Amino acid sequence: MGRITSTVGLVSGINSGDIIDKLMQLESTSKNRLQSRVNSITAQKDAFSDLMGKLQGIKTTAMLFERPSTFQASSTSSSNENVLTATAGNGAPVGSYQFQVSRMVSTQQAISAGFASADSKVGAGTLTLALGGGGLTTHTELAQLNGGAGVRGGKFRITDRAGRSTVIDSSGAVTLDDLVNKINSSVDINVRATVGNDGLSLTDLSGASTMDLQVQDLGDGHTAADLGLAGRIAGTTLNGTRINTLGRQSALSSLNDGRGVRGGSANDLVMTLADASVVNVSLSSASTLGAALDAINTAGGGKVIAAIAADGHSLQLTDQSGGGGTMSVASGADSHAAEDLGIAGSASGGSINGAQLTAGLNSVLLSSLRGGGGITLGQMRITDRSGAGATVDLAGAVSLKDVLGRINNAPGLRVKASISGSDTGIQLEDTSGGGGALTIADLNGSSSATELGIAGTFNAQTPIVSGSSLHRAWMSGGTALSQLNGNKGVSGGKFRILNSNGFPTTIDLGDSSSKSIGDVIKAINNRAAGVSASINSAGNGLLLTDTSGGPMAMKVEEVDGTTAKDLNLLSPAVGTTVDGAFEKTLTLDANDTLSGVQDKINNMGFAVMANVVNDGSPGSPYRLSLTARGTGKAGGFTFDAGGTALATHNLVDAQDAVVFLGSADSAQQLRLTSSTNQITNVIRGVTIDLHGVSASPVNLSITRDVEPAVKQVQSFVDAFNEVTGTMTALTAFDSDTKKQGLLLGDQTIQRIQTALYASMNTVVSSAGKFKLFSDVGIKIGDKATLEFDADKFRSAYGTDPDAVGKLFTTVDSGLGASLEKQLVKLTDPVSGVVTRQKQTLDARSTQFQERIKLMDSQLTDKRTRLQKQFANMESILSGLQSQQQALGSMQSASYGAK
Repeated sequence: MGRITSTVGLVSGINSGDIIDKLMQLESTSKNRLQSRVNSITAQKDAFSDLMGKLQGIKTTAMLFERPSTFQASSTSSSNENVLTATAGNGAPVGSYQFQVSRMVSTQQAISAGFASADSKVGAGTLTLALGGGGLTTHTELAQLNGGAGVRGGKFRITDRAGRSTVIDSSGAVTLDDLVNKINSSVDINVRATVGNDGLSLTDLSGASTMDLQVQDLGDGHTAADLGLAGRIAGTTLNGTRINTLGRQSALSSLNDGRGVRGGSANDLVMTLADASVVNVSLSSASTLGAALDAINTAGGGKVIAAIAADGHSLQLTDQSGGGGTMSVASGADSHAAEDLGIAGSASGGSINGAQLTAGLNSVLLSSLRGGGGITLGQMRITDRSGAGATVDLAGAVSLKDVLGRINNAPGLRVKASISGSDTGIQLEDTSGGGGALTIADLNGSSSATELGIAGTFNAQTPIVSGSSLHRAWMSGGTALSQLNGNKGVSGGKFRILNSNGFPTTIDLGDSSSKSIGDVIKAINNRAAGVSASINSAGNGLLLTDTSGGPMAMKVEEVDGTTAKDLNLLSPAVGTTVDGAFEKTLTLDANDTLSGVQDKINNMGFAVMANVVNDGSPGSPYRLSLTARGTGKAGGFTFDAGGTALATHNLVDAQDAVVFLGSADSAQQLRLTSSTNQITNVIRGVTIDLHGVSASPVNLSITRDVEPAVKQVQSFVDAFNEVTGTMTALTAFDSDTKKQGLLLGDQTIQRIQTALYASMNTVVSSAGKFKLFSDVGIKIGDKATLEFDADKFRSAYGTDPDAVGKLFTTVDSGLGASLEKQLVKLTDPVSGVVTRQKQTLDARSTQFQERIKLMDSQLTDKRTRLQKQFANMESILSGLQSQQQALGSMQSASYGAK
């Protein structure tokens, strides 16, 4: 049964609970006063916390005022936004610049032969897709000509033998072909320009003989002279002078078809001279051929003379030591400089005559083919379909152009040799009209035809013979990591190599020093025990070779980032090697269709995107379109159709964007290239976006922009006034209502106000023209608020932007420094004025809360005591009541007895 409780006395009828509650209310008066003070302190703490946050906001602004860049914002304007626009960061140099966009970036696109339908079978064979290089078609850049001195810009006039003339403007030209095309496309003259091995030729086609064929520079120009064409001839052909030569300005990186010279150590070359002395040569600081020659001659101390050979394409070293031995040159450890400079070996007759380091114009070296293994220079016999045959001797051939020329010029042979449409090998077309077989065979033990990929017998059903891929090597130690993966580059992370014994080595490419393939090779060879790194035999990727002889397969795995993937090293080991070739193969069988090949290529996710297109032509309208996934030259690809019917040719070549900096009248404009349609850091802090090509320069102006500074100052003024407005409200007193602000009379508030206003009255004596903030439109106005005259600020900035900046940024006394000093004193988390005040309030609140806690205990005890006293009273009253009842009972009994 439940217990019933009540605060009303059962005997007395007194409501003791109500009496106790009222007594306790009287006793709690002091506690309530303390609680009210605690609440007030809490409100004050909240107010100071709010102020602290707002002061921190002003401090952040003050720190921005200390940075000169805050007042150095720039804006840009372009005279032709259809060609280029730009954005400029703070501190970009003010000025006017001229840019001429010669070429936009292009993404390579190739197209296959036609098929009847998307379901047509393409034939069995192996497709080879390579990324980043390997093509045989080259376009010699003007900057490489004349020993690296290039071709100066300008205008020149060509007059044909009929007396008609045209002016050729070289501005915007990048390659030799650009100028040749300008000449050949001119309708004003009847002259055709052709590119030879080492120079240009002009042929008059007018049929007239009235005038000499003449080429002359205009004004102060030198373009025609630099092209080797300046002059006149009373004949139909003007053969230009040699312009394809090495020179002191030739970049080492341009040699060997751009594979450069693998060096950079203390002993790149080890030369043993005829007097048995040994000379060590370092090329670590050489970037040009002239610097390399100087390094050799300086190290030799006059005992050896290194110079460019008379052929203009190779080096010659002459022993001057006077000894009776034979001079020899070899590469030092971890270097291949002797081989790459073509001077490895022993002297003959006291001199070493080096190998050719540059190909003919618009061609590639035979030594670059077959992954850098080169071609055996022997004889081959070609018989056309009419039965006419000729022996082609490749002795002395240096470039692929030499090979093509010797085939095309073979007497009595009607076979046209050219580079295949896929740009990977040689293409032969029989023009004899005969019905027999076209045969190409090696002679006298030679393997030239086989190595060139054209050996064989081809019947009349094969009108055009496409040779197998010649695998031109394009990767070298100097290949930039940023150019790999179609310009996506190689991430700077870590990967782990586990050799065949399972021993792990982590390779870290995270630092900025790893910039080239050579850096990666060194990092691996210096760290990876039991594994060596090199360029693979195809010259298109890294090769890891396990040398530890363990029982397991070597393995590469990621540690941090995608570095191994970017280097193409995650493929399983084959034997003792992991080949990171930027090349994939796809084997097709007789049932593979055009649409099926599209899907298989896209599923590879490599180099290109494939798409079956219908060109609308009758018969065979379906073609496979291949578009590079990457942009620019480094995003280029080669596609070898193997034995399938997917013969391709390029529709669009992979090209980088080219922009010239400087006046069109300048003889030496600065040529800029980019793998995207964006140029960065040519002008510090400026990004230029390219939108189209231009026939003439576009003016780009960079000016100071005051508006960001105006916005920043306005933000500061607003923040300043928000703080002072808050403090005014906290210290206000309403004389009518007698209501006072929460912090009226608080000394901390007064100190904050004093500090802020003192900062605004700072005199910056070293700033220059402007020394007071009121000079630039910032002043303390009515009701102690900060006022900002933006127009006055703009006017001051326009007059002297540097002086305005110094007013804010001058060390110690500028507005930024002055404000920061004061605000640090106010907001320092340990010793700041506001911090200490909050600490004081915290201590006071804690003290009051402890007193309240004590009083709560006392009040609880008193309530308990009162409750006990009332309970005792009820007990006594209950006893008295019982006694009274007993007495009454006794009295009743006595009356009954009577």
